[in-house]
Amino acid sequence: MAGEGPGLEERPDNYVLVRKGYILTGRALFKGWAITTTLWLIGLYTVLAATSQGFLLNLALMIGTYGYTAALFLGLPLGWLLGFLLRPIRNQWIHVGAFFIVPTFAFWALGSLFGFGWTLEALGLWATVGLASAFGRLAVWNDVIMR
Repeated sequence: MAGEGPGLEERPDNYVLVRKGYILTGRALFKGWAITTTLWLIGLYTVLAATSQGFLLNLALMIGTYGYTAALFLGLPLGWLLGFLLRPIRNQWIHVGAFFIVPTFAFWALGSLFGFGWTLEALGLWATVGLASAFGRLAVWNDVIMR
């Protein structure tokens, strides 16, 4: 019968909710990922273009190819997992903060494994990923469904 069992509750309109919280739809997930990745890659390109000695088109193609690929295989699963874990939390500002903190430290740890080190300068570099992620989560604020 509806409404029985742990975590289930019966509503007046005869719907049964399994778990309360915010649900990020597939459209919102893709929108947040695209905004996050594009913001981060524009910032990365700006920094690298200012320090490079030409070859700006090649640099843009390299950043676009490798950046979107890495974001697809690393950032998208991390964003989905983080969104899933944050479902029960109703305050969306906590979501935005978590989308800054978790990617920053996750990519700092991952970057240290690839030789970038555990320095504060490297943390500052990876904080750009967290900042872009927070903006991406903020961009889908109205696209989430509250159950």
